[in-house]
Amino acid sequence: MVKAARTRGRPRKDEAPAPAEEVLQAALHAFATHGFQGVSLRTLTEELGVSHNLLHQRFGSKQALWKAAVDWGFGLVVAELYASDDESAPLRDRLRTFVRTFARFSGHHPELLRLMNIEGGQPGERLDYISDTYTAPVVARFLPVRDELVHHGEIRPVPAEVIFYMITSGGGAMYASRAQTERLFTAAPLAPDRIDEYADTIADFVMNALRP
Repeated sequence: MVKAARTRGRPRKDEAPAPAEEVLQAALHAFATHGFQGVSLRTLTEELGVSHNLLHQRFGSKQALWKAAVDWGFGLVVAELYASDDESAPLRDRLRTFVRTFARFSGHHPELLRLMNIEGGQPGERLDYISDTYTAPVVARFLPVRDELVHHGEIRPVPAEVIFYMITSGGGAMYASRAQTERLFTAAPLAPDRIDEYADTIADFVMNALRP
């Protein structure tokens, strides 16, 4: 018997499916850039270099792919926030660590704020899913920290919603609005090796702003 020689070059799309993390990262980036309505599965498959049937086989629909991408991205940030939260630490340290962790994560994953800028602009089931599954539980965990600090006079009684957007939008906007940042201030502040410095600056800025 003579075996057929294997074709040299790049494997066929069905033979080398993209890793799940690569698919979800690309999907999250696409939804954060173009919005749910602006994303086509066909365009996404072309970008990933996979067969059109692959995404259908893995996820079944664009809605299911959106949900899987959101679970991947928001699951990472929530896990990191909870892992960094030492409940035995002083309350001011817990709040500062929360701010710093979120700012640092946003520097590495600016697509999350971009997605929220899209989905947060109008009510709907996608916003409900993100809020109920991820953002509301995080707020419920850290709101008592803020309340206790206010009660003991360690921070000013700034409304919770102001603090929330100061941290989330303020902490991630420089990276989420990359094109504008580069246009106004050059690309230097966006360098990956400056993210930790940026996160410390944001944390200090927020905590100083809340000081009585």
